Amino acid sequence: MKILVLGLGLIGASIAKALKKNTNHYVLGWNRTKSVTEKALADGAIDETGKLDELLSQADITFINFYPDAIVPFVIENRDKFKKGSIVTDSCGIKSKICRTLEKENFDFSYIGAHPMAGREVSGYDASLATLFDNASFICTPTNAKKSETDTLVELAKEMGFKRTVVTTPEHHDEMIAFTSQIAHVLACSYVLSPLAPYHPGFSAGSYRDVSRVARINGEMWSELFISNKEPLIKEIDDLVLNLERFKEAIKEEDGKGLIELMSKANKIKEEIG
Repeated sequence: MKILVLGLGLIGASIAKALKKNTNHYVLGWNRTKSVTEKALADGAIDETGKLDELLSQADITFINFYPDAIVPFVIENRDKFKKGSIVTDSCGIKSKICRTLEKENFDFSYIGAHPMAGREVSGYDASLATLFDNASFICTPTNAKKSETDTLVELAKEMGFKRTVVTTPEHHDEMIAFTSQIAHVLACSYVLSPLAPYHPGFSAGSYRDVSRVARINGEMWSELFISNKEPLIKEIDDLVLNLERFKEAIKEEDGKGLIELMSKANKIKEEIG
């Protein structure tokens, strides 16, 4: 197949590199900044580039790796340029807003939302890795696509090195991502906003590193993700605040028994679920 990767930042370029490393598919690539596309071509991360219209018209599968708010306008604006009968997908971290909007459109191709569950604290083409998705999860959120088309995308993900594939609804995806990813970034950012954070050297070890790691964040992109998924994320924030208040109250009242119960419950849950 000919597979087009649009956007050659961390995720897009890693998709291209994984395709080149693990499959025999022909990889087309395009990036808004031409120098990035040229570097990907020189590195062998992609096989070919060219004018956007020409690339869209020949790709059997197109991966769109743009910021959340840019995906729907791009697909609708270029609806007549995608290859008829092809599959168009994305790598965005939220799905409901995108998938439920695009399912209302009558396309000559199938749109299937997707989310490769991997990342790094650094971004851009130079941070991309052919091994980024090794042992990671690939989530598909089809709405009105045929099962055979979803199966094609799932099988491609397996070829690329993903260990686990999940097919679910856009809504369930967003609910789970609010818990497994977005709330962790909110927590990390809130944590390092402490006035004591600049003085951590010499006093910090694994706990500081683990909690603060994902505070290294692309604010522009993540603000779009947070707002686009606001209802599930707000629920998770409310739950987190409630639990923090429970700890605060127990500490304030010097309630050792209450603290032990809270930590024992958390420890048991962590041991059971991993």
